[in-house]
Amino acid sequence: MLSIVSGCQNPAGRTWIIPVTIDTSDLSYTPDLLKSFETRRIQLLDSLQEGYVLLHATDQESYNRHGYRPNNYFYYLTGYDAPDTYALLSNDTDHAFILSMPPESIRSLIYTGGSLHASEITDLFGPDTVLSYVSFWHFVDSLLQTDLPVYLDRSDRDLFNNLKQRAGVIAEERFRDIALLVDQMRLLKGPLEVERLQKACDITSLALVKAMKACAPGMFEFEIESVIEGTFLQYGSPMPGFPSITGSGPNSTILHYESNNRIMEAGDLLLMDIGAEYGYYTADISRTIPVNGRFSQEQRIIYQLVLDAQKAAIERLRPGNMPEEGHMAARDVIAEGLYQLGLITDTMADWQVQFYMLHRFSHYLGLDVHDVGNYGGARIESSILEPGMVLTIEPGLYFREEGLDQLPAIFGNRVDSTELVNFARTVGPVYARYINTGVRIEDDILITRDGNIILSRYAPKEIADIEQLMR
Repeated sequence: MLSIVSGCQNPAGRTWIIPVTIDTSDLSYTPDLLKSFETRRIQLLDSLQEGYVLLHATDQESYNRHGYRPNNYFYYLTGYDAPDTYALLSNDTDHAFILSMPPESIRSLIYTGGSLHASEITDLFGPDTVLSYVSFWHFVDSLLQTDLPVYLDRSDRDLFNNLKQRAGVIAEERFRDIALLVDQMRLLKGPLEVERLQKACDITSLALVKAMKACAPGMFEFEIESVIEGTFLQYGSPMPGFPSITGSGPNSTILHYESNNRIMEAGDLLLMDIGAEYGYYTADISRTIPVNGRFSQEQRIIYQLVLDAQKAAIERLRPGNMPEEGHMAARDVIAEGLYQLGLITDTMADWQVQFYMLHRFSHYLGLDVHDVGNYGGARIESSILEPGMVLTIEPGLYFREEGLDQLPAIFGNRVDSTELVNFARTVGPVYARYINTGVRIEDDILITRDGNIILSRYAPKEIADIEQLMR
């Protein structure tokens, strides 16, 4: 294993060592990995009372970043990742697991080199049957003439519309969401999934360390983005798990800023919200740093408040607790801090706190950056934290230049206008000190039997560590 040493020691004498390797052999199709896909299929079919599951490797999200990646449900259940292929699962003992070949033409052979042979697919992925593209659809058409339910990824609109067209005038209720059968399984990560998430976090942490060391006034934001995504590629991550955010100065207060084309200036903060994807599992880590290498007094105050809130939230992410407990722990710290600073007038006034903290502080993580989990829907049985769950904790505070002017547009339908005017007048002088300050600190947390592990622990976030690293 190649250990990457940043070469800078923090005041406590520690050296930033990130145990990430350029070797990608851990992506190989080992017996243990292939067994994990088989186990998921068995678990799925045990819960499938009737009907069958039909999934397409290629959907609208397959090319949403820098390259192709398979549909999450398709990969999760098969391990197969060839574009334009299909999988069919059922409790038919002769056809429990069918894979299709991709459609082939002389053009595809010239441009992409073709696909695996049917025998290779069988040997590697273990389907009962491998059908040609045409034969597969003949088989599906015969199934569509029955009244059996079809489970599919309902977000795959192309497949959904294709099936409705092929089935003719049939009640749409036959087409059911695969999420009902699989999301509970995806919520709890197995050891091999955790290994991929850990490496994704390690690569992302290394990218953040490199970005911190490279950052300087006069650089474009996209130069930092190039350092980050170049590191991803160097260590076996083919693409980011989501568009990289490198927002400086006023852009640090824009939640999903992606242009990354501003010239950074001394005195700016740089907010980086990034995640390497490794083996189809993505990290999601945010760090905020001073462009000139040293936090101003005002930046230091807000940064430390967000960091204290995050630590309080992480402490609550334990088995048996609710994810909401982490959010509320962070909210309480932030509310008290804002009150002490004179930025709110009442810690119990939710709208005042919400004005600064513009988003929820947590989401699940896995094959998607906002992975399946209980977000208030009915697809997940429980929202109690359990070992194997992975979620982020990401408190943030944002002081937009026009923020106080936006109060009526944000809260006008729930707060009296006189109250809004008085609030702006009271906090305005203090607010002015922090304009264009945006701070978000985000870590990826694995729930364990005894508590939690911070998968993103190698990304520096203490003020002293960041400043030492940027010298």
